[in-house]
Amino acid sequence: MSPRFIVVVAAAAFASCLSIAPAAAQDPPRKPPPPPTRPASTPPPPQSKSFQIGGFGMLGSMTFTSRDSFDAVLGSHIGVIYGGGARLGLPWGGLFAEVGAWRFHDSGERVFTYGGSTFPLGITTDVTMTPLEISGGWRFRVRKHPKITPYVAGGFTSMRYQETSDFSSSTDDVDENFSGYHLFGGAEYKVSKWLGVAGEAAFTSVPNAIGDAGVSSTFKEDNLGGVSFRFKLTVGR
Repeated sequence: MSPRFIVVVAAAAFASCLSIAPAAAQDPPRKPPPPPTRPASTPPPPQSKSFQIGGFGMLGSMTFTSRDSFDAVLGSHIGVIYGGGARLGLPWGGLFAEVGAWRFHDSGERVFTYGGSTFPLGITTDVTMTPLEISGGWRFRVRKHPKITPYVAGGFTSMRYQETSDFSSSTDDVDENFSGYHLFGGAEYKVSKWLGVAGEAAFTSVPNAIGDAGVSSTFKEDNLGGVSFRFKLTVGR
């Protein structure tokens, strides 16, 4: 074998090593896996930027402040109330206005008081209360529970009080309006886009409404307000 052939073979082998061996070394390094991404926080429910109109029906229970007077005439200072109203959502955060009315009616009998004791007279008496409530308040957005909306409100109360009895003249019956105020708070749960349910507690004060005569003057009670718990069925957004 000639020396020239040996040189050619050696050169070819050397060139082959140069083209193959560095191939692995030229591979780019693997990139590390990206760090796990944190789940995005739940965005707060959107604030309304337009007027929103809704309505409600209400059923509840009222515990009257003048408990002794109601106990004496009606036999209980707790009664059922029912009513309804409309709500207007304003385009400034959770601000809203509400107008509502409810009614209480019960029958008892006239009583005569003497020496701190009451004596029924057997004369049927009907008591009816119909307040008009004009309120303003704020509805809160709950980030983690967008279907639940707590709210607080307060406002003006115009209370119509009627008291009629059998065998009484028009001068004996009572039909007057008195002014007061109310505060309430609760939470609404949206069952669907347009339907919801709500529960709330309310405080109403209508001072200087009774107490000038009759059993209420004996017990020195003059307020037609009280504390109520209400269940509402709401419609609208």
